[in-house]
Amino acid sequence: MSDKKKSQFHNAEIAVQEKLGVADMVAQYSEGFVRPAMPDQHRDFFNKLITIIIGVVDYNGYPWALPLFGDPGFIQSPDDKTLNISKLPDLVEVLDLDFTAKNKIGLVGIELHTRRRNRMNGHIKQVNNGSFSVSVEQSFGNCPQYIQKRQLAWSTKRVSSEQIKGLTAESSVSDEATKLISSVDTFFIASRTKIFSADERCGIDASHRGGKPGFVKVEGNTLYFPDFSGNRFFNTLGNIKSDGRVGLYFPDFSTGHAVFISGDATIIWDEEVADEFEGAERVISVNVQNSLHIENYLEMVGELDEMSPSLANTGTWGVKSASDKGQYPFKIVDKRRESSQITSFYLTPQNNTHSVIDYIPGQFLPVSIKGGTESTPVQRSYTLSRASNNKTYRISVKREEHGRASRILHDDLKVGDVIYAGIPSGQFTIAENEHTVVLLSGGVGITPMFAMLEGLIRNFENGKKPKKVWFIHGTQNTESMAFLSELSMMSKRYSWLKVHIAYSRDLPIDENKLNSINVSEGRIDIKLLKSILPFDNYDFYLCGSEPFMRSIYSGLIDTGVAKSNIFYEFFGEGSIEDEDPNQTAIAKHAQIHFAKSDITIEWTPDQGTLLELAEKNGVQAMFSCRVGNCGACSCSIKSGQIAYNKKPSYKPNDGHVLLCSARPEKDTDSITLDL
Repeated sequence: MSDKKKSQFHNAEIAVQEKLGVADMVAQYSEGFVRPAMPDQHRDFFNKLITIIIGVVDYNGYPWALPLFGDPGFIQSPDDKTLNISKLPDLVEVLDLDFTAKNKIGLVGIELHTRRRNRMNGHIKQVNNGSFSVSVEQSFGNCPQYIQKRQLAWSTKRVSSEQIKGLTAESSVSDEATKLISSVDTFFIASRTKIFSADERCGIDASHRGGKPGFVKVEGNTLYFPDFSGNRFFNTLGNIKSDGRVGLYFPDFSTGHAVFISGDATIIWDEEVADEFEGAERVISVNVQNSLHIENYLEMVGELDEMSPSLANTGTWGVKSASDKGQYPFKIVDKRRESSQITSFYLTPQNNTHSVIDYIPGQFLPVSIKGGTESTPVQRSYTLSRASNNKTYRISVKREEHGRASRILHDDLKVGDVIYAGIPSGQFTIAENEHTVVLLSGGVGITPMFAMLEGLIRNFENGKKPKKVWFIHGTQNTESMAFLSELSMMSKRYSWLKVHIAYSRDLPIDENKLNSINVSEGRIDIKLLKSILPFDNYDFYLCGSEPFMRSIYSGLIDTGVAKSNIFYEFFGEGSIEDEDPNQTAIAKHAQIHFAKSDITIEWTPDQGTLLELAEKNGVQAMFSCRVGNCGACSCSIKSGQIAYNKKPSYKPNDGHVLLCSARPEKDTDSITLDL
């Protein structure tokens, strides 16, 4: 509980983060993101704005989101804890708003023409004749995702103040309001915590939402809208979990018309509902309590200049695209337990839009997995544990107590369920030469080795001259040993194959399963290898835990094996060679431009890797291992130079970098990434 009390987020926000498995990640990179006062750049930003959206409650406790417009300078910040706004909302009486001093308020300032926005939560300090001031409790920036570019100008058709005073909210959504809501590409939402208190985390939040025209669906008196991937803080969803009452403001910037809604929101976690909308991670429904449609309400209007590039992978209401970030649905057609901890999953395409792609033994398969209470896909890369057969993929996964993806696969998913899979890739494959092959593995590291062995056997059966192969594996005992029967059969059938299993713990051994397999007690080490291998012109392939890998690698080097004869798939940070992290100098600061997202951010060492920088600023990037081994985060670099603290195991293609490990190189002022 002590950690939660110190958090920048209230309990409901943390509960949503935990439900979606991002609480630890958010806790790591959000420190200092939510500030108790405005930094100078935020104060300057608000001073230049021509519009803000505020969130305030009515006397029934329902939030409402309302716009305020003015010339630059209508918002002033005399100090870092105060905003003075020389404009009052004109719907206070119409909506029965409790717009008085000391009440909570949230606001989002937005520059539509630059896609910049910043948020601030606090309380009303005082209300004067024609102006009010806000005392800052929380100040935080927001990424420019999903903001459509527009240039606003003063309207000449704005409805009169007298006409506004005569309006009344309705309990249902009119046909005119339905038509407007169903066509907008932008709306704003105000949400609240259940209890208002002196705690700065309790109050009202105002936030922006954007999508392709039609991204909000109206069915009678209920609205539905998708929740896209964002900063992972889940401020709005946390408030909805806490209270549920929300206010929505839908502007039609072309006509100047607007709709204001208050209602009760519900988070729909059901993935089948989210699947109706491409790009949606979940769906929010709002049961409307009050609706107000006002023609020519907006004081400023403007035509669309450019849709947000972040919307490229989103759709409108209907059937979700078969492709999810380059991944396609695969059905689990078989699920086999290989050992006490490892289970194999057999995957075939769910429909005819895609197929099993031929791959090289040793490569991995990127997957996205949902299951149980998970609503956000978990991305992982698992080694394909068999040679390619053009009919099914097989991944063999160890159940890890703290592994989200492995727990879903083992505990939740069953035959007939669907996961999404991408294109097999990876560079850990058998070299094209005549060398004897030594496949060295520990634990679940057996998976690529078994696929490689099947590939070598297939080459032999297709008429290729066989290589001599040593298959050496370390595990606890026969219960934890995967593929034992298959290895026993292979070892007996092929004279050029030698199999040796090292058991580190005592357990009765079933001699019938072993047949021609050699067995020893203890762990695999150089002493064991020297006792069974002649160490001639051999190629060594390594896969296992970090201690296993480092120990065997250094031992082979000390024995005289050339680095060029050692191949590995390493799961630790950096390289198995453990080079000096200061070997390549890192810049002290640089400008990073994400070209597709049209975002430029100043990087400093405390921002971490380029992947971490992207995540902090809402730029979507693929990733899996996060330590430079799988290549899932490989990204094209258009300009600039990068460096790695530690040499990654995966070597990206020319002109590409591994975001999870890359940082700007010394003397590099700017970097442009195709992201």
